[in-house]
Amino acid sequence: MKYLALLALLAGCMVGPDHSVPEVALPESYEQAHITQEEPIDLATWWTQFGDPFLEELVDEALCCNFDFLIALRKIEEMRAQFKIEKSALYPQIAGDAAAIRSRQSENLVSEVIEDPVTFTSATDTNFAGPLIQNFFQIGLDATWELDFWGKNRRRAEFGLQQYQASQESALNVRISLVAEVSRAYVVIRSLQKQVSISKEQIGRQKELLQLVRSLYEAGLVSHGDVARAQAELEREEGNLPLFERELKASIFTLAQALGRPPEGMVARFSETAPIPVGALPEAMPSELLRRRPDIRQAERELAAATSRIGIAKAEFFPSFSLLGNFGVQSNDKDLLFVWPSRFWTIGPSMVWNLFTGGRLIGQLQVETERQKQAVFFYEKAINDSLVDVEVALVGYFKQKERVQNLNERIESNLLIRAYALDQYLAGLIPIFEVIEAEKELFRNQLLEVAAAETETTFLISLYKALGGGWECSE
Repeated sequence: MKYLALLALLAGCMVGPDHSVPEVALPESYEQAHITQEEPIDLATWWTQFGDPFLEELVDEALCCNFDFLIALRKIEEMRAQFKIEKSALYPQIAGDAAAIRSRQSENLVSEVIEDPVTFTSATDTNFAGPLIQNFFQIGLDATWELDFWGKNRRRAEFGLQQYQASQESALNVRISLVAEVSRAYVVIRSLQKQVSISKEQIGRQKELLQLVRSLYEAGLVSHGDVARAQAELEREEGNLPLFERELKASIFTLAQALGRPPEGMVARFSETAPIPVGALPEAMPSELLRRRPDIRQAERELAAATSRIGIAKAEFFPSFSLLGNFGVQSNDKDLLFVWPSRFWTIGPSMVWNLFTGGRLIGQLQVETERQKQAVFFYEKAINDSLVDVEVALVGYFKQKERVQNLNERIESNLLIRAYALDQYLAGLIPIFEVIEAEKELFRNQLLEVAAAETETTFLISLYKALGGGWECSE
């Protein structure tokens, strides 16, 4: 009874530290205050708030076909299988074997002649005690079971499970990044479409100005220099248009890559223009990052796995006990193979103890201990980086919102200045280049406003990504 109690005690022993999540102090709120929404936004599907069915279609397509995401999903299955491998050491290992051998013995195998006629056969006159040609048949089972007294195999199973869980978090992180990448690419495309449209409008205005100046020149009211300046400005604007169109197509092809699609046909899908999506700020507290951010959760699981490996390394210092056994039948005659006297079996314990390894075990334990300490820092760094990501996205969003408002006000002024400059020019009070400058300033600020609106929405997308939006959190 005492031995059974001792075995039960040893079976419950696990050397090495148990995993515990490090405590990290988080702020109660973010440095950049944000507006409270009347209707909370679902972080799991934050892109739907833009009310753009085409964007939603593209996100669904990416989640179905993006190669990086598909690879991450297969990685989960790989780590699930690896977990099964690690866990299998907890159970007995049983293997079957069979043999059917016909062999001839050497006539010179035994140098000393055996005189006992009972051990010789009448079939040979050699020194070998038995027939030269023999048959051997065997069927059996071999079994081994390592008694996990020190918890090495249980730590291995822990490690496999934690690696599997980390792969799940890694796939979620890929998903979040993918949704943000597709959304950003979509915003850039809509921005470039708007810039192309503005450029075409500017070319149209320059053509109208050139036609007006030519009429004035033909009437003898202005010099040919005014016509040349207006013509040069038109040609400059026409030369800039292909640059915008090139960037637009390149952005569409980049989106096709994120979707896992060939570029053919993607340009046609954007034949119709649409405004840059405008969204709203979410409500989120810093404490929610630990729950929502997959990269933080992945770092925590990798820390747990590193802690388990310390236990595996420590268990190597102790003796390893196993139960060995086999059972089967053997015979020289196949007709007698399956009779009870042909049985054989062995059973018993074995022990292996690494008494001297030249410092290998100590070095391995030091390696795993240092890796665990690194994993702690990786976990803390992931949390700190996430807080910085949120703050940067918030301040960027607010500042770009102010810039968009400022540029809109500036554009209103530019429209008045351009109209006033044209009236002054027609009255002969100012030269043509002032009209051209007014047109250029209006065009420049229109492009800046579109770029600022694009950046504003891009910062909002970055904020949703930083908050861990893009997957359904069930915890």
